[in-house]
Amino acid sequence: MDLVALLVAEFFPPHKPEVSPVGGEMLERIRADVEENLMDPDMSPESIARAHHISVRYLHKLFQNDGTTVSAWIRQRRLGSCRRELSRSSNRRRSVAAVAQSWGFMSPSHFSRLFRQEYGMSPREWQVSASADG
Repeated sequence: MDLVALLVAEFFPPHKPEVSPVGGEMLERIRADVEENLMDPDMSPESIARAHHISVRYLHKLFQNDGTTVSAWIRQRRLGSCRRELSRSSNRRRSVAAVAQSWGFMSPSHFSRLFRQEYGMSPREWQVSASADG
């Protein structure tokens, strides 16, 4: 029986669901829309799905096929935007909490934990090091 299963597996590799070209285009439109609205603290998978007239389940499937989740992708984009903003010389007097809130993070402590987890230093340490470099 194992031999038959091995032969079947070799001749018929497991089917990997792929995003159709339409799904790929939809994902790109969604990402562009999310990028434009990253500062909206109320953005959620539900609001994104509603804006694009798709189900939340389909939205999650689009991102899953791309190797991530909706929330993780949004969080990563927001963290990157905060990091860039904290390194700008024109924003050196702006508090970390203000920058975090402007990019949709409502809890400064949660933002700091995520930032440290992603970049290996606190947002304040990043801001100071960017200030010293520039």
